[in-house]
Amino acid sequence: MQKQKNIRLLLILGGLLTLLTLIPFLKDDSGLSIDKRQFTLDPQTVITDVILTSKESKNTLSYIQGKWQINDSYELDPNMRDVFFSVLSQMEIRKSLPQSQNDSLVQLIQLKGTEVKVLDNSELIKHYFIWGNADSQVSYIMDTENNGYMVHIPGYRSFVAGIFQVPESDWRTRRTFTAQFLNLSSLKLKYPTDSIEFRYKDGFFEITDVNADSTQLITSLENLLFLQTDQYLVPEEYAKYEVDSLIEQTPFVKIFTTTLVGMTETIKVFDTPNKQPYYLALATDSTYCLLNKKQLNQILVKKSNFE
Repeated sequence: MQKQKNIRLLLILGGLLTLLTLIPFLKDDSGLSIDKRQFTLDPQTVITDVILTSKESKNTLSYIQGKWQINDSYELDPNMRDVFFSVLSQMEIRKSLPQSQNDSLVQLIQLKGTEVKVLDNSELIKHYFIWGNADSQVSYIMDTENNGYMVHIPGYRSFVAGIFQVPESDWRTRRTFTAQFLNLSSLKLKYPTDSIEFRYKDGFFEITDVNADSTQLITSLENLLFLQTDQYLVPEEYAKYEVDSLIEQTPFVKIFTTTLVGMTETIKVFDTPNKQPYYLALATDSTYCLLNKKQLNQILVKKSNFE
């Protein structure tokens, strides 16, 4: 009896295992099986580069010396990185397209889509093309054989293709300074009529000519050192944010950082009308960005704040 029971259990287990192997597949209109995860990246896969190429731009995400970078120029924003790799590892085919729609999809992807290459050094791991309709929030994907599909993230209403289309300015880290506490020599705020400087000395930071409370000092220094921008501007946005007129003004504050090896970075901040929720800023690399006015006002300090 026990032997027969074990045999039945083995048969049931075998059936379940067979069913599990079929779950990742679905049927297309012709009845053929499709691997719905054929474009999905295994979370355990080692990758070093992702190349996103469209007619408008080419963005390369690369893992260099322990950090993800965008176009070998900027540190990749950690939130964008996490969202992007989550999309790569979760998106699945929702359904294949009828041949009558497939031809028009190919034309749209060729015109507006993004070519995606995922690599581990020189080894090509994934290669496909993706495009989506932002109004309908529908995303389409195409393999190198011009077979088209609709893709989604199961359980979510999300525009999958959107993150493949963002410009370089949205990929880069929002931090305005690259200096860290471990390599910071000084941070200085220079106003038109006043200035304050945090300086590393004898194993700790101090404010020049001020006997400041250490907790208050470190809190202020941390807020300034990890200042983040809300948005980097591209040239097409300069007119919208009145860049040309604002930069004719004298900056109402300049923030300087200097590292222990002498590398300096500067943020120049320009005032904007009271109705605007942002300040315009000019970064060290000559790019313009927007700083949240309310947040910046809360962390800007003068010597009087510590006396």
